[in-house]
Parts: sequence; structure tokens; C-alpha cells
Amino acid sequence: MIQSTKKTAFINRDKELNYLSHWVQKEPENILFIFGPKSSGKTTLLMKFIENYQDHKNYHIKHFNLRKILIDSYINFIQAFFAVDYSDSKKSVKQKREYNVKVFKISKEIQENLENKRIDPFYVMEEALTHFVKKGKRPVIIIDELQALENIHMNGQRELLQELFNFFVSLTKESHLCHVIITSSDGYFMNKLYNESKLTKAAAFYEIDYLSENDVKYWLKHLEQESGINAYQLTDEQIDRIWQYLGGSMFEISYVLGELIIDASQNRITDNQLRECLETIVTTNMGKLKFYAGINHQKRAMFQEIWHILQEKSVFDMDDLDSLVQKGLYNEDLLTDELNNLVRTNILAFNPATACFQVQGNSFYYGLKSYIEFIRQKQNQKGTKNND
Repeated sequence: MIQSTKKTAFINRDKELNYLSHWVQKEPENILFIFGPKSSGKTTLLMKFIENYQDHKNYHIKHFNLRKILIDSYINFIQAFFAVDYSDSKKSVKQKREYNVKVFKISKEIQENLENKRIDPFYVMEEALTHFVKKGKRPVIIIDELQALENIHMNGQRELLQELFNFFVSLTKESHLCHVIITSSDGYFMNKLYNESKLTKAAAFYEIDYLSENDVKYWLKHLEQESGINAYQLTDEQIDRIWQYLGGSMFEISYVLGELIIDASQNRITDNQLRECLETIVTTNMGKLKFYAGINHQKRAMFQEIWHILQEKSVFDMDDLDSLVQKGLYNEDLLTDELNNLVRTNILAFNPATACFQVQGNSFYYGLKSYIEFIRQKQNQKGTKNND
């Protein structure tokens, strides 16, 4: 058995798991959109939820993690959601393993008809879901990172996502046949989808935020128990520093904990080692901002305005950036597109329920701080040269 110096942690989330548990126990009546900042633990939470219910006699869960699949065509969509049923054949072991994937199982003939667009894929899905209901099971479809299906068409101008959500509305609100849960770290895309698919009164939002301070500090005080780390223990001051710079970002905390193992000596790591590790993350985020803005004075002004806002509050909306429009740096459409790009590049997070933005965690806050200092230094240098 392979021995690991660190394991993946799952911290608390009792509230979120309880919410999902109650959700699937109700009769299906609307689509559930799960959103939250990058690395807030959405996928990890869903995997835990699926683990709790995958052998439950009353539920049948189909989970599609689209970040693992390249989907750039209708054929890719069919291959991602359907697989030939080899369970009763004498096919190879490899093919039988493929059969176990939580997709819709079909015959070879149906697969060919789907790929040639002779059969509607949603009809095949509905038939399969109805079969599970007749067996006394409630189907649950979970799709992670749905934006992978954007810009794919079924026939001519029929957009796949529009057709898919028409189908999901019929499954939930109309026939009450199946629960549908959609997750994405791109809240802007989710908001666009909600509006363009006319999902008012047909969908609900649920936010998965970063871990709380109490949960983070519990985790960091119980490294061996929660992460399998016995190479070192952290001091209270080091724990406070990690919380300050990383907040509740599970991925970043886990990354730092792993990086520190090699530097551990006598069951501890030094303050300098931790500081260097945290500074690497902040510097990387500062570099992302620097690359994004380049020498574009509009983008630089936008980041400066966002930094100014963040000194007063942690979230902001379009109205808070109105000065950029008043100064003629952006018009409303261009500013909207700019913010959309920042969300899609995981610099900002967007809350589709409140239409508010925030930076992607504490490390991006400090990355932005470093970037603003860089801009001011450049401006001062330019001013000095002009005076000379």
C-alpha cells in the first residue's frame, strides 16, 4: 500500500451537506445552481455528498464532471453523457470498466443513432430516468462546471445549453421526475444562463463559500488527524498568518501545507519558510494581474478603483465602478465585458444571486495590493523622469 505524507482534507461542511440532503428528499420542482469562488470546495463537497448517497437504495446519482472532459462538439457531448452497455456481453475488461461510469447506458445502435442525430438525446435520458423511478429510485443529475457545454450546437442554430435547460425544467418543475444540480465557479456564466434560459421561478441558487476562520484554524491545529501530516506542527502565530493571507481557500491552504513538508525539521517549520511560501502565492497572483493589464491604462485604472473600493468593503457591484464610466475610460458594455473576463480568468468571483463581485480570496487581495504598489512605483518613476 502506498504511504502518503499528506492526504486530502474534508473539513466540516455539515451545514452544506445537510442542505443537499434535505434538497434531494423533496419532490423535484426546480433546478439547483451551486456557486462559489474558485477553490471554495464545491467539487469536494459534491464528491462527499455523492459518496454518502451512491449506495442509497432510494437514489440513483449521475455525476458529470465536465472539467475532466474535452467537449467542443455535439459528438463529444454524446460521448460524455452516454456509454454503450457492455454489462451482459463478453467484451474486454476495459469496456466493462467503462460501463461502470455514471453515464446513461445505451445500446450500440442507440449510440450510433444519437451521434447521427436520428434520436433526440433528451428522449433517451428521460426514458432512462423514468426506468429508475419505476424501480423506486429518485434520480439525481449533478453536472460540475457546466460552462464546458457553451457554444455547442445540436442542429443548425439550436444551442445545446438552451435545449438542455428546457429539458431540465421539464424534468424538475413540470414532471417532477428528477433532481438537477448544476455547479460552476463562473458565477457570471451562471447568471447569463439563468437569464437567457428564462429560469425565473424554475431555479434556485445556493452558495458554497470559503471555509470559516474557526474551521481553518481547527484544520491547521489538527494536521495529522485531518491531512495526515506528521512532519510538522504549526504555531498559533503561523496559523494566524495562513488565515490572514489565504483565508478559507481550501486549495491554497492544502498546497501550502504540502509545500512545507520538505522544509520541516524537528517537527516544525520556520516563520521564514512559511513567509516565503505565502509570498510565492501572492507574487504569482500579482503577476496574473500585471499580465492581464499590461500597459493598458484603462485596465490599470480599473484595478486601482477596485483596490480603492476594497479598502471600504469586501464586495462591490457595477454601481461602485461608475466613476470609470464617468471619466470616459469605459462605457457600460465594455465595463461589463471587462468584469466578465475577470470572472472567467478567476481574478474576480461573481455572486449571481446578489450581482456582486469580490476578489478570488485573500491571496488575490494581497496580490492586488502588490500590483497597485507596482503601478504607483511606475507612476512615480515616470514623474521623476519628466521633472528631470
